[in-house]
Amino acid sequence: MPIITFGTTTIPYAIEERPRRQHPAIQIDATRQVTVLIPQGFDPNQVEPLLHRKARWLLKHLTTPQQQYTAPAKDFVSGEGFLLRGHPLRLKVQRNDAIEPNVTLEGRKLLVTSPLIRVAQQPILVREILTQWYMQQALELFPERINHYAPMVGASPTRFKIAEYKSRWGFCREDGLIALNWRIIQAPLSVIDYVIVHELTHRRYPHHRQTFWDAVRVILPDFEVRKQWLRDHGAELGW
Repeated sequence: MPIITFGTTTIPYAIEERPRRQHPAIQIDATRQVTVLIPQGFDPNQVEPLLHRKARWLLKHLTTPQQQYTAPAKDFVSGEGFLLRGHPLRLKVQRNDAIEPNVTLEGRKLLVTSPLIRVAQQPILVREILTQWYMQQALELFPERINHYAPMVGASPTRFKIAEYKSRWGFCREDGLIALNWRIIQAPLSVIDYVIVHELTHRRYPHHRQTFWDAVRVILPDFEVRKQWLRDHGAELGW
C-alpha cells in the first residue's frame, strides 16, 4: 500500500479505479482508511499531487478524535429499546407458528411476531424481521422527503435506492444516483432531512468545499445541530 508523508504524519492510502467517475475524489471511511477514487484512464502519477493539495483537509479529518461511544450490542429480546424517527420504542417478541413473521406498532411498543425456532437462532431471525420492517419504513418516507426538498435544492436524483452501509449515511454518485442508509430512519425527522438535503446538494456541488455548505445552509440554517446529532448518536443506530 502506498504512503504519503506530511511533516511527521505518514498516511497509507489505497487507489481504486471507478469507471463511472469523471473526477478523482478522496474517501475516508469509518476506520480512517484513505482511498483515492480515480476515473478510468486517470494518471496514477497525479494521485500524490492531489493528496498534497488536500493535505490540510486530510490531516483535519484524520487527527480529529473519534467518537468513543459504542452502543451496547442488541440481543433482540423483549424489553430492549429501539428508535423510529427519533421516537423511543420498546421491543416485544411473540412466537407464533400460525402466522407469518410480522412487525406491528402498538403505541410505543414494537411488536415482533416470529415462528417457533431454536432459542439460539431467535435473535438472528428477529433482527432480520426488524431490518426488513425498518427498510420498508424508510422506503415509504425517504422518497417523500426527497420530493419535498428537491425543488428547494434545485436538483433531483436520477435514481434512488435504500441499502445498508457500515460507514456512511448516504452518498450521491456522479451519474445522479442517491443512496441512503436505511438506518437513518431511526433518527429524528430533522436529521433524516439533513442527510437527504446533504446528498441532494451534492447533485449541484460534488465536493465539500464552502460553496457546498453554504448551499446546505440556505435550506437548513441549523444543519450543524442536525449534523452533530449524528456524531453524538450515530452509534446507537448501528445494530
